[in-house]
Amino acid sequence: MKVAKTALICCWLLGWMILTPLAFAEPEKEDCPDCPKSEAIDLGDIFVTAFYGGAVTITPTKTVIDIEKFNKSGSVDRVEDILMHLTGIDVLRGTSGADPQQMVMMRGFDDSRFTIAIDGRTITGPTAGADTYVDWSSLTTGDIEKIEVIRGAASAQYENSQGGIINIITKKGKKKETLRPDINLTTDYSRFNSFVGRATVDGGAGDLGYFMNYGYKESDGYLLNNDYQGYDYSTRVNYLFPFEGNLTLGLKGSQMEHGFAVVNDPDCTLKVNPKDPASTLLVKDLYDPDYPIVRQDSDTVRRYRYTSFPGGDNYKNKSARHMDLAYEQPVKNVRLKFQLYKSAGQEDAFYYRAVKGDGNGDGVVDPGELKLEPYFSGGEGRKEAQKGGRFQTIFDQWENHNLILGYDQRRMEVENKPDVWRMNALYGEDTFNFTPKWSAFYGLRYAHIREWTYEYKETASSPSVRHLLKTVEWLPKSTLTYRFNPDTELFVSVNRDYHVPGC
Repeated sequence: MKVAKTALICCWLLGWMILTPLAFAEPEKEDCPDCPKSEAIDLGDIFVTAFYGGAVTITPTKTVIDIEKFNKSGSVDRVEDILMHLTGIDVLRGTSGADPQQMVMMRGFDDSRFTIAIDGRTITGPTAGADTYVDWSSLTTGDIEKIEVIRGAASAQYENSQGGIINIITKKGKKKETLRPDINLTTDYSRFNSFVGRATVDGGAGDLGYFMNYGYKESDGYLLNNDYQGYDYSTRVNYLFPFEGNLTLGLKGSQMEHGFAVVNDPDCTLKVNPKDPASTLLVKDLYDPDYPIVRQDSDTVRRYRYTSFPGGDNYKNKSARHMDLAYEQPVKNVRLKFQLYKSAGQEDAFYYRAVKGDGNGDGVVDPGELKLEPYFSGGEGRKEAQKGGRFQTIFDQWENHNLILGYDQRRMEVENKPDVWRMNALYGEDTFNFTPKWSAFYGLRYAHIREWTYEYKETASSPSVRHLLKTVEWLPKSTLTYRFNPDTELFVSVNRDYHVPGC
């Protein structure tokens, strides 16, 4: 130990002796004309900027990403490409391109436990019918002005937000000086025959503005049967009234079919067609050496609802559509916002899975023996719709306060269950900056929920029944924040949240 310590001290002294003359060296003297002179190099203006060119702003209640500034630091096409750079958000996907099968996690929660909104209105439903309305690969930045990320359930405007809220704010209409539209065409090609093409048109005439977007994507995938193909579209029309009112009509939709990765195992001896006594085809006979080996206990196939095997259909067909009408009117230092919306989604999934026995319960096959059988999930039970409206009054007359009062009404239905739940809510929230360092957020949401229970039977022979429940919830919200500098904050947040059980 003494030898090591002595050596360390010697190295430190040697470095100090070498660097000290350099640090205190005198500048070049002008009275030495014969001395060699070094030539100054003009580096021009050098700007040191914050994360992604200052595109990310941290406020006491949320993180705001400016899309235009973010694109200046390197163009991106999709929302999740931006979110993956934020602390607390993880994007899990199987390809660097547009991956409709990816999963976005927020503070450890999947998107059934955090809220995704466009211009303040939710586009995800809290039920498990169609999982989520969001095809992340269809959320492109071409029509987006900024993204707001609220940590945890710290907003009285929403429930079902244990992980947080991601609010996507679209571009607003502006007066056009010319009739010439801006047309943008982009394509991207990557490994595994992954192709993405997109066309956008942004234009208008006077106080009328419009935006249209269409995208197509396809890929063979990295794993066997992990291909996808689909499209998305959106259109928006804005009109600016002479009295500064802004009317917006919007339509957005997507359709995607993607395959579930299947077992690709040269050693798997499960019978592909167990109900055909004459068939001797085994799973190992369908092994494709052009793709990686995937065992039936691999995480790559266990990530889905069921482990899929070759020899049958293994894919999901998913579609979504969002319709919006919004109006915003400033009145002196107050802004009034009114929204009506509807979201509809459908999902059909096909699996060729392994079950114990023959799956029919007739006892013909040994119940302990694994057999393959087709399975379908979808139909009327996976056709969901969510309808609602919002009204907000935003007070901007105070320098240190940001007060919002609002009313929110939503209902959710499924094709074979037209009335699953209805919710009416009143809320108020305020952000108070009482010093440059300290700020407090507090809010309260009152929610009245009318919901039906799951279908169940009193006895095995009785018909299925559902019971009507009425629930009242008071959801207080509070956050105290201390700002060390523009990029660093410490906060304590205590909130109460509510998750609708679903159908």
